[in-house]
Amino acid sequence: ALFDGNTDYTINSCATSRCFFGQFNMDSEIMKDQNVRKAVEMGIDKDGFCSVIMQGRGVPAKAAFPNSFSYGNDAVETVSYDPDGAKKLLEESGWTDTDGDGYVDKDGQKLSINWLTYPTRLEQPKLAEYAQATLKDIGIDVVVNNTSDHMTIAKSGDFDVYVSSTTTAPTGDPEYWFTVFATSDATKNQGAYKNEKLDQLEEQLSQEFDTDKRAKLAVEMQQTVLDDNAFVYCSFLKMSQISRANVTGYMAHACDYYQVTADLDIN
Repeated sequence: ALFDGNTDYTINSCATSRCFFGQFNMDSEIMKDQNVRKAVEMGIDKDGFCSVIMQGRGVPAKAAFPNSFSYGNDAVETVSYDPDGAKKLLEESGWTDTDGDGYVDKDGQKLSINWLTYPTRLEQPKLAEYAQATLKDIGIDVVVNNTSDHMTIAKSGDFDVYVSSTTTAPTGDPEYWFTVFATSDATKNQGAYKNEKLDQLEEQLSQEFDTDKRAKLAVEMQQTVLDDNAFVYCSFLKMSQISRANVTGYMAHACDYYQVTADLDIN
């Protein structure tokens, strides 16, 4: 905003593959219920988060990759913001507000989820607070644990949803995200998500060199994860590169890297 409209500067922007997303803890008794996971996804207003909280510097995410990639947002299908639909899902699983306190409960237990995140990315605490507000509207109590010690806690499994951010396609290829976060042996699969079909598709992807076929596999793999409601994807960072008007070739890149290239020049 400080530079917008100032002709002395040039602003170049695009949606990058830096994605803010949450891993549901599949070992959590609450999150083992797919209806609850799906209700959480349907209860977060991603458009509102991107336009209001991110002040337009975010793009709503369906899955792991933005539209700048052929296997990105528009290539997959997932649930949208639907508070009424989310409430119905919770009710199907026996979660109703029996005491009138605004939160749903079952067998005397309030539906409360532990939202683990960290403060080193400014968007993370904001997203937690925003989700806390919108999920309250469907009767879910969100307890935010915003801590720099998030990795230790994530490894211990003491969370229901662990929200972090990462550059999902740092080299322009989709395989990185799946092998780091989603396959059974992924190094940062803190939610303990397992899907045999996904693992088999990753085996195919690891041996496929044709870029179009890799893209198709990436779409199928994302859809597999989405159909399980194993992750909640919230936003991609809309990165802006600002330079003086006499600088050329300083462009925002969909991979989140590569701003300084051989095309950089000054007039």
